[in-house]
Amino acid sequence: MLLVSSVADAHAIHTTVTQLTADGRGLTVMIRAFADDLSSSVASHAGHQAPADHSVPESEALRYVQAQFMIGMADRRLVTFESCGLRRAEDMYWLCVRAPSVRGLAGVVIRNQMLTELHADQINIVQVDDRGARQTLLFRKGSTPSTIRAGA
Repeated sequence: MLLVSSVADAHAIHTTVTQLTADGRGLTVMIRAFADDLSSSVASHAGHQAPADHSVPESEALRYVQAQFMIGMADRRLVTFESCGLRRAEDMYWLCVRAPSVRGLAGVVIRNQMLTELHADQINIVQVDDRGARQTLLFRKGSTPSTIRAGA
């Protein structure tokens, strides 16, 4: 019966949605992911089993994001994020990270491989808002990095 319950509770879509917003205060990244997937990947990255309640420590989530979601600036340095919160809403997590030093995104390179170690069919959607200019990027397992175009 437990096996049937696990299969019935599993979601059929494997995706994250990320919103990148650059403005005068810097770059804010909001990542939405399924709780069970994020918990599994974060725990594995930290070297332990995922808790049965799919909880995720904020510090471990930040380290996971830093390893799997990379932003490279024009000068080739990688952006370092600071956490601005982790919120759970039933079976979803919203993870917020910031890079206050990033003011604009034109020419910035992004690579999003979150949860691709978990699901071969993982799709990561990144919606970019660079001071009103918008662009959407899609990433799959093994996707090459994408460059944000000027005027997104």
